[in-house]
Amino acid sequence: MKKSKVSILAILLMASLMVSISVPCASDDVDASYSLTVEDGLGRTHSFDRIPSKIVTIGTGLTATAIDLDLLDRMIVCDRYSVLDNHDLFDGLRDMVNDDRIRANGTAYATGLDAIINDIVYMTEKLSLMESVGNSGDYETRNVAVFITGIPTSLETLYNELTTSEFHYRHVLCWDTIDSYEQLIDMVRTMSLVMTGDVDEHVLQMEQIVEYIELQLSGNPGMERRKAFYVTYSGGELKVGNEGSLANSMIIAAGGTSITMDPTKPKTYSTNISMLLEEYGTDVVIFVDNTLASNDVNMDVLKKSLGGQDVKLVRLDPLWNNYCIESMNGVWAMACAMYSDVYPDVFSGDVPVMSNDYEDDILTFAIAGIIGAVMIAILSYLYFRT
Repeated sequence: MKKSKVSILAILLMASLMVSISVPCASDDVDASYSLTVEDGLGRTHSFDRIPSKIVTIGTGLTATAIDLDLLDRMIVCDRYSVLDNHDLFDGLRDMVNDDRIRANGTAYATGLDAIINDIVYMTEKLSLMESVGNSGDYETRNVAVFITGIPTSLETLYNELTTSEFHYRHVLCWDTIDSYEQLIDMVRTMSLVMTGDVDEHVLQMEQIVEYIELQLSGNPGMERRKAFYVTYSGGELKVGNEGSLANSMIIAAGGTSITMDPTKPKTYSTNISMLLEEYGTDVVIFVDNTLASNDVNMDVLKKSLGGQDVKLVRLDPLWNNYCIESMNGVWAMACAMYSDVYPDVFSGDVPVMSNDYEDDILTFAIAGIIGAVMIAILSYLYFRT
C-alpha cells in the first residue's frame, strides 16, 4: 500500500510538471496539418497546405526581408538590383549568386521580366521542384513561394506568366506599393508565416519599437512633438512626403509631426521649402532620401531651397525607406534624430531589444507548473497521512 501511494504521488507530480511545459511547446509544432491562408498586397488570397521549401524574392526590400528572416539558404532567385546593392546585408547573397546557388539576372522592369521568368524556371527544374500532373505531360510547381514588388504592369505580366504558363506556379504574392509602416509590418508577417509557419521575432520588434517610442514621449505630456518632413528629388524637382509615403509614415511612427501632410495632394509633391520654414520655424528635422543625399548637384538645390537657414538634415539609409525589416532601424534613427537632444539617455544607440509576450508566457506557464507541482505534493502528503 505504501509503495502504491508513492507511485501515485510520483505520477501526480510528473503530470503537473508536464502541464508546465506542454502548453507553450504546442505552438511550436508545425507539422503535416499545416494550413495557412494569407492575402498579398493586391488583395489576392493564397492558401498553403505546406511550408514552401524555396523562396524567390523580386525587389531589394523583399530580398533584405528574406535574409533578415534567415531564409537565404532557401532562396533560389532574386532580382539583379538586390545583388548590386552594396549594403553588407547582401554579402552572403552575392557569394551564393557567384556560386550559382541563386540566380539574379532579371529585374521587375519591362526589359528584365523575361530573365526573371527564365531564372525561376531554370532553378525549379535544376532542383526538381516541379511535379507532374496526371499523364498530360504538364507540370505544376507547388513547393516554391514567389514574392514580388514592382509597378502594376510588371507585376501583372509576371503573375500571369508564372501562374498560367505550362509550369503553373501556385504561390505568387505581389505588392505594388506599401504606403505605411503598418502595412510594411503586415508584409513581413506574411512572409514569415508563409515560409516558417510562425511570426518571427522581427515582426514583434517592428511593432514594439513604435510602442516603446510612444511610451517614452507620452511620459512627458508637456513636451511638444518635433516637427519634421521627408524630401526627395524626382522629375527634376524637390518633392516632400505626404500621406501614402512610407517615409512620411515612419516619421509618425517615430513620434514626430509631419508638416507636409495635405490630403489634396499626392504622396510626394513639390512645394516651396523656404516658405515651409518661414511658417514652422527652423526647429524642423528634414529627412533626406538617399537618392537625393548621394547627389551633390541635387543637394545643392536642396540647400539653396533652405534660404541660408540652419536646419537639421538627416540622410536616410536606402534600406530604411524600403519594403523591409531594416525600416525598423530607420524609425529608430528618426526618433533619435528628433529627440536625442531632449532624452539623450533614451534616444541613442541601437534599436532597443524588448522581451516579447511569448517569452513571458513561457515563464508564466513554468511558474504555474512549479506551483501546481508543489501544491499537489502538499495535498498528496496530507491525504496519504490520513
